[in-house]
Amino acid sequence: MMTRWTHWAVAMSTAMLTSAAGIAAQDAGTAEAAAAKKPEKRLGIGAPAPALSIGEWVKGDPVDGFESDHVYVVEFWATWCGPCIAGMPHLTDLQAEYGDKVTILGVNIWDDPEKVQPFMENPVAMHDKPGDEVMGYTVAIEEKHDEGNVRNGKMAAAWMDAAGRSGIPTAFIVDQQQRIAWIGHPMSMDKPLAKVVAGEWDIQQAAADHAAQLAAAAEISRYFELFEASKFDAAYQLGHKLVAGPMANSAGRLNTVAWMIVDPDATPAKQDLKLALAAAKRASELTDDEDPAILDTLAKVHFDMGNTAEAVKTQSLAAKFAPGTQFEKEVAERLAEYKKAAEKADQ
Repeated sequence: MMTRWTHWAVAMSTAMLTSAAGIAAQDAGTAEAAAAKKPEKRLGIGAPAPALSIGEWVKGDPVDGFESDHVYVVEFWATWCGPCIAGMPHLTDLQAEYGDKVTILGVNIWDDPEKVQPFMENPVAMHDKPGDEVMGYTVAIEEKHDEGNVRNGKMAAAWMDAAGRSGIPTAFIVDQQQRIAWIGHPMSMDKPLAKVVAGEWDIQQAAADHAAQLAAAAEISRYFELFEASKFDAAYQLGHKLVAGPMANSAGRLNTVAWMIVDPDATPAKQDLKLALAAAKRASELTDDEDPAILDTLAKVHFDMGNTAEAVKTQSLAAKFAPGTQFEKEVAERLAEYKKAAEKADQ
């Protein structure tokens, strides 16, 4: 069960602090490539939108630059990116909804440009039709610093790296004043886009909210770094703060915090079971006590705290929702373990 959440959490926390620029620089293997990609300053909400650096226009009319009184969405994708492909119909729907009020531009990055045209011409995974039919908006390929290194792209550096974004798909909304109005996952873009188009977007508040999110992400990342370094006192002190604050509405992160403390395959040298209980309870609450994996974590916390009866009760609930999931066998085995321990305690 270690791989169920722990590795995801560590990878995600690392990604929060590691930009694609660093990855690309490693790929390039040269100081010159790293210097060419390193952004001079952080790109945030309210900043002027960087220039478009397009190597090839694949579909739609070329965009020479950002015009006043028009809204643009610059969305970054790759042919190998499953979530990017899954979200393409949504972008197509948005382009159809807003028509000539908004230009959605899908820019291919971190990818081999030679793979884009076959992607457009052949049926793609999940949609069973060519990319050209799936992507009902403008499509382009970024210009590369070095044609021999597909990771070393100009827009990836000027937009993604500069904004501290290390995962795709990522979308940037550019408002009527050519400013970055919003940054995030395109599936979360509907409400911000509607307000930007209507001229109702509070960009100052958005900038403040974005800064707070970045600060929270850094704190969350620091927790996992401290934990992995076995600096448990510092990690747990920070963990209580995060569980009550920045993590409070993230069931996945809360569950990860709890599981890492009670993971039977990698039990830490020092456990803070009060932290694990608070995190697991909140995670279960957020999922209406119906997620078998989260209930399994909560039951394990109760078991480690010596509350065998509560462990059996919670694990029984997990077993109710586990059938048909990848956790079914593991949940059943742990339930049997808890019941055996409860019976022994009653003797």
